Amino acid sequence: MKWGTFSLSQVPDLTKVPETFETDFQQFELAEELGFDTIWIAEHLFSSYGVVTSTQVLAAALAKATKTIKIGMAVVVLPFNHPIRTASDFALVDILSEGRLLFGTGRAYQPHEFTGLGIPMEDSREMYDEALELIVKAWTNEKIQHQGKFWNVPEPIEVLPKPVQKPHPPIYQAAISPESFAAAGRAGSALQLASPFSYRTYREDWVDKIAESIEVYERTCIEHGHDPKGLERMMLLPFFTHTDGDEAKRIARERIEWFYAKVTANQKAVGGQAEVIEGYELTMRESLTTLREGYLNFDKLYEHGAAIADDPATCAAKLDDLRQRLGITEFGLWTNIGGMPPADSMAAMRLIMTEVAPRVNEMEAAAKAAE
Repeated sequence: MKWGTFSLSQVPDLTKVPETFETDFQQFELAEELGFDTIWIAEHLFSSYGVVTSTQVLAAALAKATKTIKIGMAVVVLPFNHPIRTASDFALVDILSEGRLLFGTGRAYQPHEFTGLGIPMEDSREMYDEALELIVKAWTNEKIQHQGKFWNVPEPIEVLPKPVQKPHPPIYQAAISPESFAAAGRAGSALQLASPFSYRTYREDWVDKIAESIEVYERTCIEHGHDPKGLERMMLLPFFTHTDGDEAKRIARERIEWFYAKVTANQKAVGGQAEVIEGYELTMRESLTTLREGYLNFDKLYEHGAAIADDPATCAAKLDDLRQRLGITEFGLWTNIGGMPPADSMAAMRLIMTEVAPRVNEMEAAAKAAE
C-alpha cells in the first residue's frame, strides 16, 4: 500500500493566497519527512476552489523543494493547453525531479472553466483523447507529425526534452463514468478514483458502482493487452484523523462542507448554458439530484464513507475496507481541505503515518498471508 497526501490549495480568504502556498510547501516537506510516497496536486481556474492554475508550475517548484517523494498530478486538464506544450513542460518536470513524475490526466468538469477559456465543454472527451495520443507520441518518438480535429503538427518536429522515465512517466486517468473506465482500460492507464465525485454521482451506492466499473476496466485492459493487476489504483478521499473521533468530525465538518458548497456553486449554469452538457449527462444530472436530496451535508457524507473523519483505528478500518473492495493500491488523503488550519492538517498527517498507515499495512499483510 502506498500513501499520498493531496492538496488543492483552496483559499476561502483570498487575502491569504501567499500564506496558503507557504503552508502548502511546509506540508509537502513534512510529507517527505514522514515517509509519504506521493504528493498529489491539481489545477483549477477562476475560483478559490483551487488557486493552482498550472500543475506544471507547482510541480517544477516541488521538484526542487523535495528529494525523494513522487510528484503526482491529480490532474492535468488536457483540453486546456496545447498537447505539445504539455508534453514539453512535463518532460522538464520529470527531468527536474529526477524521474519522480506521475502523470495524472483528466478532461475537467466545471463549466465556468470552459466558459472562461472559450472552449466548448461538449468537446472535452474528444480533446482529451487526441491530446493524450499526441503527448505520448511526443514523449516516445524522435520526430512527430499530427493531423487531428483539434490540433495539427504539419511538419515533422522533435519535441524536447524527453522525460527521464522510459518509455514515459506513468499515466493515470481520472475516472467517474463507465466510459472513462473503459477508456482507461483501452489505454492501459492507471486509475485515479475520487470519492467526492463518485459519491456526487452515485450517492450511497458509490463504492458498488466503482466496483462495477472496475470490472469493465479490467476486462477492457485484458482485451487490449494490458495487465490490470499491474496498474496502480489511487483513491482520493477527504480525510481527517484525531485521537478523539468526535473531535475529528467537529474539526472537519465545516471545511468539508465548504468544499462541497464551492464545487456545487461552480458547476451551476454559467452564461446561460444548459445545466446538463453533452458528454457529462450522467455526472451533471445525478449531481443535481444529490444536491436536491440533501446528500452533501457532512452527516450524509460521513455516513456513506465519502468523507472520513475519525480516530486512527476507525480510519484504518474504513480504508482497509475500501482497499479490499476496490483493490486500491494508494490512498491520496486530503487533510487540508477547505482551508483547514495548517496545524490541524499537519497533526492529522502525523497520525496518518504513525497510527493509520501501519494498521492498514498490517491488515493488508495479514490478508495476503491468509490467501
